[in-house]
Amino acid sequence: MVTLLFPGRHHMLTKFQHDYLRDLIKNAKPKIDRIIFAVTSANHENTRRNPVPLYLRVLAIDKFARGLPCSANIYPIPDIKPTPKFAKYVLSQISYEGGGKLTPENTFLACSTPNIIKMFKKLGFKNFPVELIDAKHGKYCALRPYEVTELLVKAGKNWREDTNWKRYASEATQQLYFDYALGDLIVELFRDSLVSEDADITQTRDYVSYAKSMDNTVKLKFDDIEPFVVRGKIVDAGCSTGALVNLLAKEFTESDIIGIEATRKFYEFCKMQDYGDAFVFFYRRNVIDQNFKVNTINTFIYSSVMHEIYSYLGERALNRLLKNIYVQLQLHGRIIIRDVVGPDEPNKIVCLELNDKDGKATGKVETLSTYAKFFRFVSDFKPREIKFKQITIGGRRFIKLRLLYAYEFMSKMCYADNWDREMHETFGFYSFDKWKKILRDAGFRVVAGSKSFKNPYIINNMYEGRASIYTIKNGELNAEEYPPTNMILVGEKD
Repeated sequence: MVTLLFPGRHHMLTKFQHDYLRDLIKNAKPKIDRIIFAVTSANHENTRRNPVPLYLRVLAIDKFARGLPCSANIYPIPDIKPTPKFAKYVLSQISYEGGGKLTPENTFLACSTPNIIKMFKKLGFKNFPVELIDAKHGKYCALRPYEVTELLVKAGKNWREDTNWKRYASEATQQLYFDYALGDLIVELFRDSLVSEDADITQTRDYVSYAKSMDNTVKLKFDDIEPFVVRGKIVDAGCSTGALVNLLAKEFTESDIIGIEATRKFYEFCKMQDYGDAFVFFYRRNVIDQNFKVNTINTFIYSSVMHEIYSYLGERALNRLLKNIYVQLQLHGRIIIRDVVGPDEPNKIVCLELNDKDGKATGKVETLSTYAKFFRFVSDFKPREIKFKQITIGGRRFIKLRLLYAYEFMSKMCYADNWDREMHETFGFYSFDKWKKILRDAGFRVVAGSKSFKNPYIINNMYEGRASIYTIKNGELNAEEYPPTNMILVGEKD
């Protein structure tokens, strides 16, 4: 049996591909008996790079293949990190899934991607180049699938009527896009202001350390959140690894627990976890959008999410989010925000004394003393300019600055693993009183028990021994308490 292997993500099958493959199979010598569609990134969906879920890609391929003069098989290829062994991986996956052993003696390749062609060529496979004319100069004889997708995105809401992309898309793909409104999904994904190509809010995150830090504190967060939850439909927006969802599912057994997560890596991790018999659901969505019908949700939970929205998207996006939440909540439904919070007196002038013996004066961030780290912070912090003065009192070195600036540094000085990400985020943008006003302006009643507080773990393990705060009065230093580190803020829809 002679096989033609046609690998690709296959979100957009084109007319050129259909005609090319039909003629190739019809005229090939020796005779081609079957074509294998190897669907790469099969376990990814709902991102700009991979917008269409596997089951819909398979439907389109099945219809597309009916016009080809040979049999067809479809094999999903889960995504892996870039590797020079990708060709071997694809061949192994097909073999494991029952497609037989594909060798240069019984299989031809049909591919227009130069680096993939090189990998298979090293294994001895002959390639038919499809759209590719000149790999060295990047010349192609037809639009490639991603270029056709770009035409659809350019058409925007008018994609159904637009003739540009339909001129190149296969009939099978067009029918699928119309039947399942996939054009709407793709246009939205490409124009989404929140997420990156793989649906993340930021490109600077170390997922392993970030997830570990979030999961280490999840029980504390749950204890703060649990008393305010209204049973029914409970949404954990920005649910990360699903750790909080798991605790909610155990406590609120008769409720629907819904996790919303934009980041593909976290979303996939969430779906793999065991939640017992609980009613748990996950969706890949932009958390600031209206994702549910009006008056349908009992509780929205935003744990360590609001500061990211403000930092990366700004105040307007935050206000839009609050309005969307209000609309989606049922009467007496609640929004629960558990997050960082700014000082009550952000403009108060303080003197910050920092440990200069707990690290080096220069070097990588993780090796610096707290004192040296402050100057790196001033250089790297993106949201605002940090103004300060260096002063000496009684032979001791201090940094004189606004309390807000001192808080921004202290809240980040121990997060060397994610330093780049932290330097894009502001924690102290609203005091607790300002937060309450923002919530009231969005229509909510602030629920009793809402409060700002000092997290003992942060105070004892991060602040103490590294940073102390003083004010100067009548020429004398006066020790000041640390500002609040967190808040639990609850709004109810009346």
